Amino acid sequence: MTVSLSRLTASTGLNYLLKTTMQDDLLVPVADATSYYVKAGTPQGRWLGHGLSGINRQPHGPVTVPDAKSVFSHAQNPDTQAILGRPHGQTTIASRNGEEQQRHAVAGFDLTFSVPKSVSVLWAIADKDVQQQVLDAHHRAVNIVLEWLEDQAIHTRTGRNGVARVGTEGAIAAAFDHWESRAGDPQLHTHLVIANRVQRASDSAWATIDSRTLYKSIVAASEHYNGLLFDELQRILGAEADFRTPTTAQRNPSHELIGINDQLLREFSNRSRLIDVEAGRLIRAWAQEHGKHPSATTVIKLRQIATLATRQAKSETARPLNELRAGWQNRARDLGQTPKAVLDATIHRSLRRAIRASDVSPEWIDAAATVTRDGVARRRATWNRWNLLAEAERTCADIRCHSPADRRAMVDAVTSAVENKSVPLNNARYRLPLDAREDLAFAGHSVFDFPGARLYTDAGTLANERFIMHARNDGGGPAIAVTEASSHLAEYGRRASCELAPDQRTAAETVLTSGNRLDAVVGPAGSGKTTTMAAIKAAWERTHGEGSVVGLAPAAASAEVLARELGITAENVAKWLYESVGQGAYQRAERFRGLEQSPPRSRSLANKYLASLSLQQAQWQLRKNQLIIIDEASMVSTIQLTGLVHQAAQAGAKLLLVGDPAQLDAIDAGGILGWLHREGKAVELTSIHRFTHDWEGPASLQLRDGNIDAVDQYTANGRIEHGEFTAMVEDAYQHWAADQHNGKSSILIAPDNDTVTTLNERAHADLVASGHVDAEHTVALSDSLTAGRGDTIIARKNNRRLTDSNGDYLRNGTLLRITKRPHRDGSVAAQRLDTGATVRLDPRYLIESAELGYATTAHRSQGITVDTSHTVLTQGRLTRELFYVGMTRGRASNTAYVCESKPAANEPSMTGATASWCSILGEVLASAGAERTAHEVRAAEIAKADTLERLAAEYDYLAQLAASEHLSTAIAKVMPDAVSHLHESPSWGAGVAVWRRALFTDPGAAHHVLSCALRHPGDAQDHMAVIHARLRRVAGNGIHQSGNALSEVLSTERADLREMIEQVRSRTVTRRDDVAKRALTSKPSWVQALQAMAGPEVDAQRWVAVVGEIAAYRDRWGIEGRADPLGPVPASYDWEQTRDRDELQLQIQSMLQSAALSAEESQAAIPASIVHKPLIDVGPSL
Repeated sequence: MTVSLSRLTASTGLNYLLKTTMQDDLLVPVADATSYYVKAGTPQGRWLGHGLSGINRQPHGPVTVPDAKSVFSHAQNPDTQAILGRPHGQTTIASRNGEEQQRHAVAGFDLTFSVPKSVSVLWAIADKDVQQQVLDAHHRAVNIVLEWLEDQAIHTRTGRNGVARVGTEGAIAAAFDHWESRAGDPQLHTHLVIANRVQRASDSAWATIDSRTLYKSIVAASEHYNGLLFDELQRILGAEADFRTPTTAQRNPSHELIGINDQLLREFSNRSRLIDVEAGRLIRAWAQEHGKHPSATTVIKLRQIATLATRQAKSETARPLNELRAGWQNRARDLGQTPKAVLDATIHRSLRRAIRASDVSPEWIDAAATVTRDGVARRRATWNRWNLLAEAERTCADIRCHSPADRRAMVDAVTSAVENKSVPLNNARYRLPLDAREDLAFAGHSVFDFPGARLYTDAGTLANERFIMHARNDGGGPAIAVTEASSHLAEYGRRASCELAPDQRTAAETVLTSGNRLDAVVGPAGSGKTTTMAAIKAAWERTHGEGSVVGLAPAAASAEVLARELGITAENVAKWLYESVGQGAYQRAERFRGLEQSPPRSRSLANKYLASLSLQQAQWQLRKNQLIIIDEASMVSTIQLTGLVHQAAQAGAKLLLVGDPAQLDAIDAGGILGWLHREGKAVELTSIHRFTHDWEGPASLQLRDGNIDAVDQYTANGRIEHGEFTAMVEDAYQHWAADQHNGKSSILIAPDNDTVTTLNERAHADLVASGHVDAEHTVALSDSLTAGRGDTIIARKNNRRLTDSNGDYLRNGTLLRITKRPHRDGSVAAQRLDTGATVRLDPRYLIESAELGYATTAHRSQGITVDTSHTVLTQGRLTRELFYVGMTRGRASNTAYVCESKPAANEPSMTGATASWCSILGEVLASAGAERTAHEVRAAEIAKADTLERLAAEYDYLAQLAASEHLSTAIAKVMPDAVSHLHESPSWGAGVAVWRRALFTDPGAAHHVLSCALRHPGDAQDHMAVIHARLRRVAGNGIHQSGNALSEVLSTERADLREMIEQVRSRTVTRRDDVAKRALTSKPSWVQALQAMAGPEVDAQRWVAVVGEIAAYRDRWGIEGRADPLGPVPASYDWEQTRDRDELQLQIQSMLQSAALSAEESQAAIPASIVHKPLIDVGPSL
């Protein structure tokens, strides 16, 4: 992704950027600041954004250190030092496990725009004129994306719980250009730092940015930037771009300039060149000292020293650009590629006419929308407009546009067309009043209906989910009689000398006897899913015969493990569908039809082929009474499951999904296994059998649920280490290596592929140094490393033509050890670590699809069980599911190494403050990545659409607008000149709220107090704060009545505001009726509890009224699942909920007392204590 986003803190977030600028406080116009070609340093930052008028700065003006610190560090106007709204929150200190942790206010957001590598290479080796044109193109693209973000994503939220989204005047941003990566490679990039302060368009008040929307927009912004940049480069240089096939299995296709070949990209793409240079220097020094060339083992050691030496932080003292360019040009010449030759191959080559918006026909938009919808629907069950914008940009990536406006019009048209083709899961709830002001209207809708929050799905997705969900309730599947199943399971236990745990036996019996077309077994890591599957397989085959159980898995390697562990035939899901109903089946059908039409003279031969084809197809067809076990089912997509359910239904077979939705999810749209689990339609394994230590099972379940309390357990048992990135990687490696040396099976899990490569290189070097690996005779691998005899490598691609000595093909994820030095043709002999079979790997497979196999990622570690695991964790890299997988691989030990600094990427951390290890773990555990079905998302959106909690917040926002209008009018009558000044006070909002309550309590007193406060404010600096304090005395008792959407009387001169208030009130009435009726008809546990206390003598009309009020109270305050009618006692500062709860306590008490008196009159005396008992039973008392 070419645009990345990170938070900046108020403390030292800009220090690095300011230190590297060349001019600091010199007020040199940025347009004239070209001396960075010959002077050390990067250009001075420049101001950007439409919000600059709020701080009296001009676009493209220079950013000085005092100005930057005023705006970003202190949230102040750089000229007047006036606070921009509210000051940054103070740095807070929290404590966990006795350690102090600092939390810093967010001062802004660093959006880093990095040009694609080929553009950096062109810019790096071009002459000064072309270099400037590339830089200008990059700047224009950055500027346009900022304008796009201002229009689409940079807004603020206001009201209770941020219920209203309001537009802003624009962003305040500072842009800083940088030239190179940490490794000294050319990497043209700009840090666009956006201040976390904006002015509301409705009233110019200062507020903070809605960061959630900004984060959601970044992928779309990145794709938009790429399209704009390549448009600019074609327009000014005639350059063309195309998509490059990835060079390794780890990477995706990239969009690069034609004329910049892969050799140049590799030269300037990673740290390896810098390491090579340093290693070469060390080798020459060693040879000079010892009088001979070092051996291969010594070279490995010297390269290891070079690796460490080049991992240091990038120097804050930048070199002049002309010096950098000369070095980059020399590196290109060393490859035989002169700058002129590269320029001749790259620029002035485009013959395409750029597209204008008027060139795009409705038919093309419809076709592009279909492609875009199919692309996003394949990867997601649900999506929003940001997802569609990003996918539309990818669809249009190879189209060059005449102007930024043309590109935006084209992409917007495609996106809107996709929205029309999609099924909405939540709808706009309000009619936007005519001529609505900016405090009620945003992005063409009401402030409560932000278009970016709308969710969509596809009709096909809903149909597929519905089909699978129906299959779960389809009783037409094969089954085994209960007594027979019990007998088979008992026999299996005796034969296998493996008695099933109670939960495993229950799961097996349920699956065997249910008769459902589709069943599921869900279990956490280490719960014995494989044991349970083995028992089910044995019992099923006892009834339906050998071969009646078939296995499927999402990957070939996991299918192989399933086959080996259960003793069944197993295949990966994609291959099965390809051969059974996909292209493989189609090709056989075509051949079959062709043979059927053979002439009579060749009929005999044709019949033989027909018989062979029929048998081949039969191998990929399900049979009646078969059981298909789909392991790791959470990783199987919905569309794949739909195909399998169809096949099972047609054949009279049964599907069994096995897995854990709290582990890895499907790459494409999924969520079915999680739905089955959440709906209680899956059998759950609950006991944990994997771990040596008793505490680790329960603690792992807390990790699985995202419970931060699990951290205490792991910390207390020495399973969490934390520190700087390099130290943590080193610790993880050393502990892993020690475990390996001591004969333990161990796995080393890294957060990303770059760290995997670093760890693999380290392991290889140590094995060479210890004499276990031959460094004299090696082969090249796809990760740019080499391997020799004794090295462990991993296959990264299925290859059915590469078969081992057992006749089995090579699968992605297979670990092998090289057993001999390479053959003359570059191939090597290797032995599989799982089966011991031998295989010969050709050089092409090695260079394209093999890597060193010592470290792995969490994603590739699922399904592995070892003695110990060591997981390196960095901020923002792992979801809860991935972390849980990593921390449950080991039987005896699972250790996390939490990096409190980011890895050595392109730049040092911009955040200014290192995140604490505990906050990083908290972010990971809170980051649930598992997808939910479209049905679940739709149900959740419907459920939250009109809750009284949400409606009350919306009403409160509107009431504040009305009260603000009323207060402004009242102030103007007394002191007209004071209105605008008081509006700017940070106390204005609180003053409006207390004015609203004071008016309800005593309007006359409220006006009198306001008049006195205006005329006699005293010497306070904040005049509005004085008004607020004095009005509170009048409003003291008003809290018991104001704020009710149905009883409060609001007066306003604004027609748009009156209409919105009435719409909210109407929805509130409807919702109150709905929740009351639902409570009375469904009788949840709290109604039953109240009914038991009230008895049969309660007055029916009063009962209906009280239940309705309680239902409304629970909906208003988000109380769910508790049997006590009023739920927990609210916190002391929640005065509104306390007020509502007190009033309901009185109503309940009165109703129960009346019921008791009625019972006393009709039956017998009732003890006096019953009158007071309800106060305890309805919920905790104040």
